[in-house]
Amino acid sequence: MVTEIEKAEELASLGFTKVSSNLKTLSAKKRKLALAYEHFRFVREEKIRAFNEKLYKERKNNGEYKTLSFTPIEYYEEIPPDHVLTSLLEAKKIGCFDSFEIASIRTVKDPILFGLIDDCSDRFFIDQWDEDVKIEDILMPNEG
Repeated sequence: MVTEIEKAEELASLGFTKVSSNLKTLSAKKRKLALAYEHFRFVREEKIRAFNEKLYKERKNNGEYKTLSFTPIEYYEEIPPDHVLTSLLEAKKIGCFDSFEIASIRTVKDPILFGLIDDCSDRFFIDQWDEDVKIEDILMPNEG
């Protein structure tokens, strides 16, 4: 049986460069998703929305409320704990993520690290700083 990569190479050699490139991209994405879902808990977008709605309902009398926001790691301005850096290194070794982001609540000091795959709305849990905001606040123990 011919693999997608072998088929892509054959197509490229015949001049079908665009379809070859698309097939290689699709094959890489399938591999990344398979690895991510095998090794990491994941959070669907609707869980993030539900968590933010819960935070909104807990708003203060003056109308202020908290919200979970996301920052790409390249723009994050704090130094994560060593165990989070170790978890990030391990996630990078698996090689399934295109980028990483920090989920945090503005007034809460300990965020969550997620891995991302391009064109996939799920976020993959890698680690969390402490107990201030934690994955269990978003997911039930049997989810993701």
